[in-house]
Amino acid sequence: MPEKEKAKRPFLQEVAESGLKADLEKYRQKALELGADDARIIPANWAQVDERVRLKCAIPPCPNYGRCGYCPPHTPDLDLIRKALARYRWAVFFKNDVPPQDFADVNRYYPHGRKHQLKTDEIAAKVELAAFADGYRFAMGLGAGGCRDTLCNGGLCQMLDSGRCPHILRTRPSLEAMGIDACDLINKVGWEIYPVYRTMDPESLPCGISVGMVFVN
Repeated sequence: MPEKEKAKRPFLQEVAESGLKADLEKYRQKALELGADDARIIPANWAQVDERVRLKCAIPPCPNYGRCGYCPPHTPDLDLIRKALARYRWAVFFKNDVPPQDFADVNRYYPHGRKHQLKTDEIAAKVELAAFADGYRFAMGLGAGGCRDTLCNGGLCQMLDSGRCPHILRTRPSLEAMGIDACDLINKVGWEIYPVYRTMDPESLPCGISVGMVFVN
């Protein structure tokens, strides 16, 4: 049996600005240790909620729209998300580089592409837990894609079917499911992202990317 971790800080304890910066750097490094290809500490207000992001989930409908407990229309109201995100000051934003064909070739997504989304979700969950364990009780991680694909192999969402998700501590909504403009964030930090669509030549895509984010304080 692995040794249990000891409690670190109580909730509500004030953290000095220098301590907060050190913690944020620790979480950035943890994302890298968990396999992220890059990670940045960014102001939380860089994450902009845009109604058009939510509309893109529905028009044309994503295969997970209405079929996944962490995808629209089951995610929180956008006004609530805006108000909640406005209370955060900092976040850790990270990326995983993806072989372009794994996203651009629809025949490769299920055997290959979804594993990259799962990796992003797992990093977000583990960094969130690290921040929570340090006393940041509102730490919140967001991942990529739909968890129905990554954890349930595209099958029936148990949360919607029975209310009992077998992966409740592993799953996270994507940035887009929360209405956050991920492309805007990617451009702000200087990474590259390209359109992916079914009629494109997968070999022409310069790079692929999967991103996640953890709001800390």
